[in-house]
Amino acid sequence: MTEISPYLKIFFGLLFILLGLGYVYKPEIIERINRLIKETFLNDSYVALHRKNWGFLLLLVGGVLIYMGVSRSLGW
Repeated sequence: MTEISPYLKIFFGLLFILLGLGYVYKPEIIERINRLIKETFLNDSYVALHRKNWGFLLLLVGGVLIYMGVSRSLGW
């Protein structure tokens, strides 16, 4: 079975952490991106109502990915 590179996990972990922080602390940036993407699940009311839920979920996933990548690369 092929293994996922720990550096790839760290990269995506950091990406999710930044996205999560954006949802929690800077929703105006997410709303600006929303206007550009305009997907079904990223409409204005959805972002306004569920921004903290998405933010904390992304923070959790990012933290787990960073832990997995660091623990693999350092041999914990």
